[in-house]
Amino acid sequence: MLDNRSKQESVSDPNRRNIIISCFLGITAAITARLWYLQIIKGSDFSVASARNRVREITRPAPRGLIYDRYSKILLSNRLFFDLIVIPQYLQNRPKTLSIVSDLFHIPIAQIERKLLESQANPKFVPVRIKRNLSLHEVATLESNKFFLPGVDVDSAPRRDYLGNESAHLFGYLGEVTSKELDILNSQVSSYQYRVGSIIGKAGIERKYERNLRGGEGREALLVDALGRLQPDSSLDIALNLSRPAQRGNDVYLTIDSELQNVATEAFRNKNGAVCALNPNNGEILVYLSNPNYKLSMYQDGLTMEDWQNLRSNPFKPLLDKVTGGAYPPGSTFKIIVAIAALEEGLITPDRKFNCPGYFVLGNGRWKCWKHTGHGPVSMSTALQLSCDVYFYNVGNMVGIDRIAKWGRLFGLGERTGLDLNMELSGISPSTEWKLRTKGLPWLSGDTINASIGQGFNLCTPIQILNAFAAVSNGGILYKPHILKKIVDSQNKIIFEEKQTIIRQIKINPANLAVVKKGLQDVVEASDGTAKKARVEGFTVSGKTGTAQTSALKFTKGVKQDDIAFKALDHAWFASYSPSDTPEIAVVVFSEYDGGGGGANAAPIAQQIIEAYWRKKFPQKFSKPTKTALTTEKLQSQQENQIDFGEQNANINREENNNMNIPDELR
Repeated sequence: MLDNRSKQESVSDPNRRNIIISCFLGITAAITARLWYLQIIKGSDFSVASARNRVREITRPAPRGLIYDRYSKILLSNRLFFDLIVIPQYLQNRPKTLSIVSDLFHIPIAQIERKLLESQANPKFVPVRIKRNLSLHEVATLESNKFFLPGVDVDSAPRRDYLGNESAHLFGYLGEVTSKELDILNSQVSSYQYRVGSIIGKAGIERKYERNLRGGEGREALLVDALGRLQPDSSLDIALNLSRPAQRGNDVYLTIDSELQNVATEAFRNKNGAVCALNPNNGEILVYLSNPNYKLSMYQDGLTMEDWQNLRSNPFKPLLDKVTGGAYPPGSTFKIIVAIAALEEGLITPDRKFNCPGYFVLGNGRWKCWKHTGHGPVSMSTALQLSCDVYFYNVGNMVGIDRIAKWGRLFGLGERTGLDLNMELSGISPSTEWKLRTKGLPWLSGDTINASIGQGFNLCTPIQILNAFAAVSNGGILYKPHILKKIVDSQNKIIFEEKQTIIRQIKINPANLAVVKKGLQDVVEASDGTAKKARVEGFTVSGKTGTAQTSALKFTKGVKQDDIAFKALDHAWFASYSPSDTPEIAVVVFSEYDGGGGGANAAPIAQQIIEAYWRKKFPQKFSKPTKTALTTEKLQSQQENQIDFGEQNANINREENNNMNIPDELR
């Protein structure tokens, strides 16, 4: 029995050994084959994939395109700003380091900790921006203490240079994209994609031409280890060719004349309202100003809660672009519409006179003329020249509100101009249908009387009044105002050029138009015109003054204008063009709560702009510079100095306050 078992075991041992050896050799062959396949056949593919897993990409902001005026003078440029950053990977002795940073740069430790906490999801080598726009003194302070602050450094980034140029409503501000904007923008572009944290234009030129100004973000590839720590070897970055430089955006050339813009800024200083000028022959905007202004640098430095509250609580609404977004009673500037409607509808002749005893009576109502002693018998041209209210009470009552509204709409009142720079209101050109639809009330005769002198329900934006006067000056062509001249790429190639657009050609009898234009010229040039302060020596100027009543207190017995509350003071208007026969420039000035008196408070502003226009074109006709011209030259010199030495003088002692509860769209 035992011998048989021994024999069987001796026979099975070689078989078992052969099976084990065969399995081992098979497994070895399979592993070898697999390794050969992975390393030889697929080796290069996996090598690249492995390399890519070790690479992290960091985006670099692109400089935005520059903004020029019509004569290729830079209006808005970029420069490098310095930021305080912390790189968590290299941060040592965190409590002590952050305490030193807090003391040196006057930043609460809680604010630094909050920013580091918010960035925990990012790789540890990605810098965390602690404070933006350091002064050179702060940069020097950090550099001198850098040995004691491992992980703390200075980073640079191109941003807008607002020194010497803060036309906020024209340029608009920049801010981080919101989630809603992100979806919309990415659905509109294919060449690049916006991401969380991207900076975009929020208003003005920056918003309107965002796609052109933005440029392309740069990309830098960095080598990291398995724990996400930055490695010093950069050869892999070069081998994979993942990096690319940032591409500056396209340059935008505006129709703005920077010299006239500076004149308007200086002349309108300390006033509230809007000033705008354009070429009446093509709609090109030359001047664009809304007051009060606000500093664009506030948004770039970090808008504090105090700044935000000051902007919101200011009764003159600095955030509102009053050129297009402010709707006001047009006052006597509206009389040109009533005059044209009466002539074109054949209801009166130019020579028809109405007596002005200083008041107008209709039923139980009594409306006063601005000249309480009256103007006596006046015809149309004289009524425009003297701005006689009683004449237009009579004419307006004859024409009726629906015909007045018809001609108002033809000249662009009650509809948006389509400028689309900032929010634009359509205003109100009232009619019987409008009042019934919006108020649920019938139109009354007294409503027509008020509307005849630009009061009552009439509301117009300054750009609408300007465009209407431009159409009168050029013979009846209503152009769409535009502010873009051309867009140029980095190769100085024009990729887009704006063309003039006609909204409508208004059919109007040239003889009737000549009567109105004669009255407008006499407003300025006649000895008893209401806008003598708008005269420019050697050049004719036509225009119309206006006083827009904001309160009935002015006509209350015993109440003097000086005693009226400030917000109840009248607005002052002046709309004009020059020269009277073949106009090249049209200007509107709207001075808010200025006590009325367009001839005294608004016309001198327009005069300075028009004179600057002609002085620039025909300098030989002017013997010496005016006070405004000297001031403008000084202002331009200061701006140039600020640009030349801006890096040495800017951004001192500024602090970021992002821990405040500021609306997302303003961050």
